[in-house]
Amino acid sequence: MNIKTYLFTDNKWNSTLDGSLDSEKTLIIVFGSTDILSVQVGIDDLLKTYTKSTIIGCSTSGEIYNNEVYDDSLSVAVVRFNKSSFKLIVKDVKENESFEVGKSIVDELNTDNLKSIFLLCDALSVDGSELSKGLNKTIPEDCAITGGLAGDGVEFNKTWIIVGGSVVKKHISAIGLYGESLRIRNGCKCGWSRFGLERKITSVKGNVLYTLDNKPALELYKRYLGDYASELPASALHFPLMLLNGDKEPKFRAIKAVDEESSSITITGSIEANSMVSFAKANFDELIDGAQEAAEALLTGHTNDKSALCLVVSCIARRHVLNQNVEDELEAVVDTLGDNVSTIGFYSFGEFSKSEIGCCDFHNQSMALTMIYET
Repeated sequence: MNIKTYLFTDNKWNSTLDGSLDSEKTLIIVFGSTDILSVQVGIDDLLKTYTKSTIIGCSTSGEIYNNEVYDDSLSVAVVRFNKSSFKLIVKDVKENESFEVGKSIVDELNTDNLKSIFLLCDALSVDGSELSKGLNKTIPEDCAITGGLAGDGVEFNKTWIIVGGSVVKKHISAIGLYGESLRIRNGCKCGWSRFGLERKITSVKGNVLYTLDNKPALELYKRYLGDYASELPASALHFPLMLLNGDKEPKFRAIKAVDEESSSITITGSIEANSMVSFAKANFDELIDGAQEAAEALLTGHTNDKSALCLVVSCIARRHVLNQNVEDELEAVVDTLGDNVSTIGFYSFGEFSKSEIGCCDFHNQSMALTMIYET
């Protein structure tokens, strides 16, 4: 497996693109600026240099290259597999079709030696929770499904996906990775602390939460936020909803909108009535520790002499909370993985990762890592 990574910024590449890697067994992964015009030259260069390769990618809320974050750039990995293979499928999708699309993705990719599926989704047209439920319907037990929702800063109105060299909306691209020699490792951690009482969801429709303990959800939320309530919806990035799951690790849902008239909260992903939830808040040290723990989970069974690619999908909320310290979480990952692991990624509106019980889960506020290498 041959791996090279590149950064395109200020209208130039950090090193010359290696056209010798172009082949039908080459996968190119691109994470780029929402402002497509600012990086169009770079995308054109990739299309001219790698005519036989398969290119996938998405817009971001910040491009990750090694242990640094960029805007208005392209972060690129060129991977030529030696022993393994891959298959790309593309689906157009509407939010209310997410479950069926998820099921169809696994049905189409589930052939012999499927080791992993990596997804990139247009955040504006996908319900991440329903998509993950569909993916889990027929997922093989030993298959890891990872990926994320495209970002666009914090605007949530102009995300894109690369399909066949073209930039499109309302699509999902999914890569199935196959082979006896292929190894996939994944890790996903949060680092947010619970605060406030445990509450029951008493009225919800899809991803719109109306009442908690039969009280208006927005009213309760504002009470917990205190002075931060006047800064909604931007301040919601700092205070996600924690979905409690018994003694299992909780999941988080970002709050993307509030409605004063109905006193409701709109979250990224559907939730069920009678679920138990709490609110959460950020802790800098715990966020960094979570990133390191996610990286440590990748090293099980991996020997440092094997070249590998690590794909980082980290929530936009983490970038905003960490602010000028955001690269600390990336340094924790890169330092943990070592010199033989190349790292690219992006800040997202949602993350997919394999859960503790083996199925695919949809996350917010998390750092989700996928490491790929061949033996």
